[in-house]
Amino acid sequence: MTVGPLGASAQTTGQTLSAIPAQTYFGTVRASDMAGLSYGARGCIVEVSETAKRARVAQAGEVLVRLDDRLSQLALRTARARVDELAAAVSERQLAVASARADNDRRAQELTLVQEEFQRNSVMFGRGLINETTMETVERRYLDARFAADRAEEAIANAQAAKVRADIALEIGQLDVQTAEINLDELTLTAPFDGVLVGFEATVGDCVQDGARAAQIYAPDQKSIEIYFLIGTLSATAPGGVAVGREVTFTRVNGDVCKGAISHLDTEADLETQYVEATIDVDPACAPALFLNEAVEVSTVPVSQ
Repeated sequence: MTVGPLGASAQTTGQTLSAIPAQTYFGTVRASDMAGLSYGARGCIVEVSETAKRARVAQAGEVLVRLDDRLSQLALRTARARVDELAAAVSERQLAVASARADNDRRAQELTLVQEEFQRNSVMFGRGLINETTMETVERRYLDARFAADRAEEAIANAQAAKVRADIALEIGQLDVQTAEINLDELTLTAPFDGVLVGFEATVGDCVQDGARAAQIYAPDQKSIEIYFLIGTLSATAPGGVAVGREVTFTRVNGDVCKGAISHLDTEADLETQYVEATIDVDPACAPALFLNEAVEVSTVPVSQ
């Protein structure tokens, strides 16, 4: 049986597979992982990194665009002041709890003393040593002490409940501070990693919407080649066949030669041309010198070579 891409033939037998001759294709350089940079809030631009805009290169953490943050700064200061106020309220509530507990201890001691006095006078009244009027006076003091002790316990519960409410209010205030900080951070667009900027055209004075794209960024050493291979060259077993993991070489217009490896083959071929889309990962040492959308000449390398 005779098969082969572009008129080239390969002989097959029941025991061996002939090497597929090296083929030449043309591919296009792409960024392996292009990340979008979008504005996190709406506003007007007050600062742009002119260095990054001219060089089209950004460093990780570099501020690329800053939106007007005066209102956000004010909101953050207000939220922090509110937290300070709520923290002071928590301290006051804590003091109220301590005071209520101290008052409860005093009332409990007073109740103990009055109760002992009541018991003694009850014995004396039973023996006829004191009259009924004196006994009624002691009973009244005993009842008043019990009532005061009960009120003291209720005061502790009320103070503790107020303390819990103050703690909750403080936590809400702290969350408001975090929200204000996030809103402030959203007004600053920074580079997530060292990379090359694409489409970065921000201008001071322009007003943008939340979610609008500001630019794209990619790592210069992470590039790939978008290419189409003839389906007849695909083989994971034949020497020189195109398969995932196989090494290839490609030549630039200026004559530089680089290496790469096939990392992906599509699962569907073009119906008319019978070409299959593939991706070649470029050697990181060679990738920074390549331009996006640059056309390169790719040559498959037989395994025997």
